[in-house]
Amino acid sequence: MKHSSYFPPSSCRKTLALLALLAVVVLQAGLPVPAAAGAAQEQVLEDLQFRVDAWILTGAARAGVILKSLGDGRYRAEVAAEAQGLAKALSGQRRDNFSTEMVYQNGRLLPLVYREESRRWGKHSLKEYRFDYDQGRLELWQHHEGKGLLRKWETALTKEPIYDPLTAFYNFRLGALGQPKAGQTLRVRGIPYPRPEEIVIQIGQVDPEGRKVMVSLINRVFDDEAGVVFVFFDEKWAPSHGWTRILSFGKVAGKILPESRPLAGSLLEMLSALKSSRFRVPSSKLGE
Repeated sequence: MKHSSYFPPSSCRKTLALLALLAVVVLQAGLPVPAAAGAAQEQVLEDLQFRVDAWILTGAARAGVILKSLGDGRYRAEVAAEAQGLAKALSGQRRDNFSTEMVYQNGRLLPLVYREESRRWGKHSLKEYRFDYDQGRLELWQHHEGKGLLRKWETALTKEPIYDPLTAFYNFRLGALGQPKAGQTLRVRGIPYPRPEEIVIQIGQVDPEGRKVMVSLINRVFDDEAGVVFVFFDEKWAPSHGWTRILSFGKVAGKILPESRPLAGSLLEMLSALKSSRFRVPSSKLGE
């Protein structure tokens, strides 16, 4: 079966990246994340489930954003989604998973390992970004058939923090990027591969639908195409619904489902729990 023009590869990558940042749902199926060491200590802190409408396809997919505590001060954020009906066939039964292992330190979450995994039209791809704070570098390892993961690229970690989309998402909600206020614009540095990337977050006013936020992402996953997503957050800064437009495809929108389990209590309570983290990244590698 040939690839359908309804689901161009760049559009699929773009939509998934937007979901990873602000929980906008995509048209792919989620892969299970391999169990980490000490998996028995895992605890789900947040489970956000969404319904997707794409173009003329109502209920085209379901997707979720999950935050887990792994124990010993580590956390993992995951993005997974599953296409429904016709969308599954049109997308080549694509299966994707974005996940980040993180630690809370010095008032913010720091990424340790960020993974992008995809299966589509019978092909498998895996990229793993490793944040090596001991050596002060960020490495990209890519899977090659029959060879496993091989190092492809690296860059130096500097005083300015580098965030993957999921770490940026949770740092934004925690207020670690600055306390969100109407009219404010927040800018963070994304993974600079293959070009420098900036994530721009513009915060709007509160209305009956919630707090409107516009996010712009550039370069890395867009094939040089700028992407913009609009999201509404509730009073506890959980995303309730959002949408984006994809060139040559149309509007993709996601809405939170009643079975979702947002973070218990306020973000301040979550922050208090994170501060009990025992895992530490060497302070000398963070420009302190």
